Amino acid sequence: MNTKHLLRKLPSCLLGAIFAAGIASTTMVQAIDGDPPGLFELEGNTVEDGGAPGTDWNALYGGATPANLITFTGILADPAPQTIYWKGGSKDINDVTDWWQKDGSVPDKDDITNAYAAAFNNPADVCLNAGGTAVLCSDASAVGDPVHEAGDLIVYFGLDRYANSGDAFAGFWFFQDDVAISGSQFSGQHVARVGLPGDANYAPGDLLVLVEYPQASGAVPEIKVYEWDPLDLDGDNVATNLDLLITQSNAECDQLGGKLACAISNLTDLAGEPAWPYTPKSGSGLPFESFFEGGINVTQLLGGTPCFSSFLAETRASRSETATLKDFALGGFDVCGANVTKNCEATINQVGDQVDVAFDGTAVNTGGLALYVELEDDQTGSTIDAVCFDVGGDGCDGGDAVPAGLNTLPASKATFTLGAGETVRYEGSYVVTQFDDQTSFTDTVSLAFFEDASDTVPIDTETAQATCPPQGTPGISVFKDCINPNIANGDTFVADIVGTVANTGNVKLVNVMLSDTVFSFGDLTVVRDANKNGVVDGGEAAFSNGGDLAAGEQLAYSAQVSSGTPSHSNTLTASGANFFDNSDTVSAFDDASCAPNLNPDLTISKVCDDTIGGGTGVQLVIDNGQVVVEVGNVITVTNTGNEDLVNVTISDSDVQTLVKMSGGANLSCTGNSCTGSMDNGEVVVLQQTYRPDGQNIIGALTLPGGVAFNNTASAAGTGVLSGTPLGPLTADASCVLCP
Repeated sequence: MNTKHLLRKLPSCLLGAIFAAGIASTTMVQAIDGDPPGLFELEGNTVEDGGAPGTDWNALYGGATPANLITFTGILADPAPQTIYWKGGSKDINDVTDWWQKDGSVPDKDDITNAYAAAFNNPADVCLNAGGTAVLCSDASAVGDPVHEAGDLIVYFGLDRYANSGDAFAGFWFFQDDVAISGSQFSGQHVARVGLPGDANYAPGDLLVLVEYPQASGAVPEIKVYEWDPLDLDGDNVATNLDLLITQSNAECDQLGGKLACAISNLTDLAGEPAWPYTPKSGSGLPFESFFEGGINVTQLLGGTPCFSSFLAETRASRSETATLKDFALGGFDVCGANVTKNCEATINQVGDQVDVAFDGTAVNTGGLALYVELEDDQTGSTIDAVCFDVGGDGCDGGDAVPAGLNTLPASKATFTLGAGETVRYEGSYVVTQFDDQTSFTDTVSLAFFEDASDTVPIDTETAQATCPPQGTPGISVFKDCINPNIANGDTFVADIVGTVANTGNVKLVNVMLSDTVFSFGDLTVVRDANKNGVVDGGEAAFSNGGDLAAGEQLAYSAQVSSGTPSHSNTLTASGANFFDNSDTVSAFDDASCAPNLNPDLTISKVCDDTIGGGTGVQLVIDNGQVVVEVGNVITVTNTGNEDLVNVTISDSDVQTLVKMSGGANLSCTGNSCTGSMDNGEVVVLQQTYRPDGQNIIGALTLPGGVAFNNTASAAGTGVLSGTPLGPLTADASCVLCP
């Protein structure tokens, strides 16, 4: 027996009798608090339990979006003394337009601190097995027709209150109109039932769930569900405007999946809950029976799925339909909804004067009610070319089914009916023939949805935007060379770095950056190489790092090497981004190296000092009453290479003192040696005298040809750039006494 369809045909008085008699537990599976469908945990707390299926309020508050969630009100805070009912017309039996509200106080046990509701789309058909347990209809043990059908609307609701000092009487309204506070009253109004379940024109009315949470020992909650039916179409209204659909006297949620509607409270103190701001009158966390939650299968109860827009939680003076209303919390609850996504791709035509844009995306009915949809793109000249159920994921190829009522395409707008939970693919296109650097290639597709095609004001409009600049083919190249290597001042290597950076693609490059492993950008002279000769010419426009480079445009750059290192090597890298897609980047590099021709050299010569001994360099002198020989030499050391010399040492083993006559500014002489450095080309002249020991002066005077005195000078050094050691080089001089 198809129980769902039976429910739609039975009058509500019989439905109430069925549930009061307990038939629901064996003839129906109301798995709102079990698995399947495993959507939500109704166990009397706010946290997800590890072993239980479904989500919970803390997770939703934290931003979770579980599968099959249609909408969540959020946590609707209602701090005292905010929003209470007042005046006699504020009762559930009266229309919203008769309600009055203000800020004020209510009994602590009736003071709502927060309220919340969530709607889910039942994901699959649920059946019974032979033992009466809920299983998926696809399970091998399933028997009979589905008792929950895929697409059924199931809503969960709850509230927390300031004090737990007594029984709680709560109500939860689900409105199809946008109900909101308007001054001291309310805007919006109730939507009434049209026809009866099973009629061709049937449409459900607004829904009211009344829950009594008694505090007596062992007490269980009672639930009553009503439909707004001012015409009393089936003749059994229990109060003005209200048709009682069911009464559940033993409605405590038990996770067994055997109730069409159920509710539960926290029967113990809950430390650390809830996650949202909440302060009880006494105690901490959630004190005993301060939190209430419940759920119902709306589609099963009403025999159809209404398009809810608003949610209101209320506290009441008693269980009576005519009870005085106390506190309330109100918020949006858009059960009917749709989403739209968009992707696009643009290409430059071969001529380069046109961009062809193709776009596609999905339109999804996220709610529990079929919607009439109008889909269009805001780009001038845009068309919707196809809409389909893209089963193969290969686009609308002509073989895919299309949604009901689809108009003839291509057209500027596509109109069709989108069933609950259905997803379609759409495809469209447009052409851009005029564009410049400021063209964003961004446009928006809009999806307006209505309850049916006769409506003129949409329930809502969703939009999706996509940016799809043409891709083109970006490219960049780098050339680099090191020329004119030389030595300056004997200690500095100098050279010229030259090169080019060229846009080799067919799209403009933006954010073009030049970076070098040695030079900063400020060290480089970079110009737009207008004549493309690869040279930095006078009058060419300077290029700033991060600038643009048109397709085919070239930069020329130069830099000066000045280094104390006898070689140079560096790498220049250039990068840029596709003008139409900044994420599409290209880069290239080139390196260059060069070294000077280093020729370190050093010479030394030594001669007899012609200013001594009549030009012989040897003379006799009296020292302390003795006649001694004194020899004089002149030493000349020359840096004949092209680099400076360091670690220079000039010495003579036989002399007592070396005296600089010229040059040698960077030489320091002490005793018989001089040390320091010499510039390239520098000439150092040193004078020395010495008095040989052990010479037979008298014998020398009688020898034919005189006596010759010999000694050796040496010089050494190291090239400052090359590090090449030179020497020691030596030079001798033979000076004759009495030739």
